[in-house]
Amino acid sequence: MTYYEQVANWIQDNTKGARIGQQDQPPPQQHDPWGTERRYRPGDAGHSSTNGERKLPQRTFVNILEGNAQNAINKIAESAKQLKDGGKLDPVSHLSEEDFGALNALVNQLNQSPQDPHPTDGQIAALLTAVSKWPRQQRVPALAILARLAVSPSFVSSTCAGEKTIIDTLSQAGVFEQRQETANNAVHAIRLLVNLFASDAGRLIADGAFDTATKLVRPFAAEPESPAQYKALATLYLNYAILLASNAPSTESASREARAEVLVIDIANVLECESPHAGDPDALFRTLCALGTLLTLGDKFRAKMKGGIAGTLHFANAKPGAQMPNVKEVMQEIRDELR
Repeated sequence: MTYYEQVANWIQDNTKGARIGQQDQPPPQQHDPWGTERRYRPGDAGHSSTNGERKLPQRTFVNILEGNAQNAINKIAESAKQLKDGGKLDPVSHLSEEDFGALNALVNQLNQSPQDPHPTDGQIAALLTAVSKWPRQQRVPALAILARLAVSPSFVSSTCAGEKTIIDTLSQAGVFEQRQETANNAVHAIRLLVNLFASDAGRLIADGAFDTATKLVRPFAAEPESPAQYKALATLYLNYAILLASNAPSTESASREARAEVLVIDIANVLECESPHAGDPDALFRTLCALGTLLTLGDKFRAKMKGGIAGTLHFANAKPGAQMPNVKEVMQEIRDELR
């Protein structure tokens, strides 16, 4: 059975015949010390130096749900009119009045149920048209909305049930390329990868596309183009670290450690880069949490990684954000793991 057949079977078994966009009762929300957007804020519960709780390993996947949906949809409509009036869109790139009606309805869905907005096939298709066929500078708001939709299982069903996944689609659209006219295309593309981890279906896709996804974002590890891009990348690495460190069959330990080794190298590139965009304390904290979580895989893995990580921590300790209490605490936990 091929990987895509496994994905299709998973979707069929777990949606139980539900149609795209069908409303389900959302699960009860537990207290999240990362805040509404799951963003660490110094002094938040669960990360205080006075509560005695260890930060490693991290166990809760993090998502990024930022941006004003109404503003993004308005910008899509504005760009569509400008491109059409300027003759810059061919017929297959146009969005219809029906498309805009569906997108306007999406604003309420995102506002009322941000953790699972239940996007429809039509809403997703309209956004993908803008992302894949419009000039690159005009793609940002559509990508921003797609990133927020990625938390939803119905988004995964709609974009990953065929011969390719949403990751393949975005790669072919060129939104992961470096030095685009705007860095925000890559920002939202990476956020979309981050938000796939919010559902079982999305984690299945992220797991199967590990090699592809990490290769696509790797150039930004050494040279992030904006602070937002750096934060998104740090969060992606944290989610992958949590996935790799979660309970997996013992028969998969070798492949899991091989992936973890790749991820440690990528994380080291982030921590050692000297970009002016790589100084955010929150992103530094998440990146270190990703590194520390991977070190909990076992003694053998820690011993193999120990020498290189010691040097990486030296670079990380020189960053301005390294003086934040939560960062200092997680760095100490990493050193404890290496002893």
